[in-house]
Amino acid sequence: MESIFIINKFEDGYTMDDMYDDVYAQESYCIDVLEIPDEKINATQMIGNGFLEVVLADIDQDEIEEDWYVNLSRLSA
Repeated sequence: MESIFIINKFEDGYTMDDMYDDVYAQESYCIDVLEIPDEKINATQMIGNGFLEVVLADIDQDEIEEDWYVNLSRLSA
């Protein structure tokens, strides 16, 4: 299953300017701050006025109950 999340508020000192044209910074934010497992991140990109789109792949039913997924769901717009 593929899931798409839109993040509009950043935590731990990250800003939209930090990540605007830097895919490495976007993925680093997802892994370090949002605690998304690296292997689940399919793509990231900045869209619109400061929104981070996170595309996850290979999400199974058990993972939607894990803390990182629940937190990501809560933070998404």
